[in-house]
Amino acid sequence: MSKILATADCTTIDFLRHGECEGGEIFRGSGTDVPLTDNGWDQMRNAIQGAEDWDQIITSPLQRCRLFAAEQSSKLSISLHEETDWREIYFGDWEGKIIADVWQQSPDLVAEYFKRPDLSTPHKGERFLDVADRLIAAWNRLLIEYRNQHILVVQHGGTMRILLAQILGLPPTAMNQFEVPYACFTRLKVFHHPEYTDFPMLISHNSGSQKR
Repeated sequence: MSKILATADCTTIDFLRHGECEGGEIFRGSGTDVPLTDNGWDQMRNAIQGAEDWDQIITSPLQRCRLFAAEQSSKLSISLHEETDWREIYFGDWEGKIIADVWQQSPDLVAEYFKRPDLSTPHKGERFLDVADRLIAAWNRLLIEYRNQHILVVQHGGTMRILLAQILGLPPTAMNQFEVPYACFTRLKVFHHPEYTDFPMLISHNSGSQKR
């Protein structure tokens, strides 16, 4: 395998979750477009220190991602691409509600959603399979359009969990086994070889700038 990887092209993708947001611990999906706190800005700036050599930046359209991505695009003179498929899950009736309150009101439903997200959906919410489909489509476009480049994708906790499970060939239930805190920084490399299927490799997860 090492000989194959040594002769393969490589695309490097950094995932960055947004930082702390206004509103507290709520179901903050694509229907809740709230700004970062000052601490959230600091968390994201600290997370990327020493890793700013990107060729392109891609961002979710939600302001907790988009505004930080725009800041870095301007600061580093890197092209910015806003893509709606990188938006967070839509939580339906849970949107904007305090997580602890929803747990208290509907403990069985919430527990099932976290245990089997592929089989349980909040009322009027976005189905797991639909989220996974749009994220994989966005991922595949990235690998085609930005092949052999170093890309930053500014996105969300839910989308990062789903993609990591999908990319690494894990079942949907694995998505909630990844800890993805605010400003989580994750790096993947995808090796492209003409004789083999693309080979994704997780390089680091929630590494923090001090560990790179």
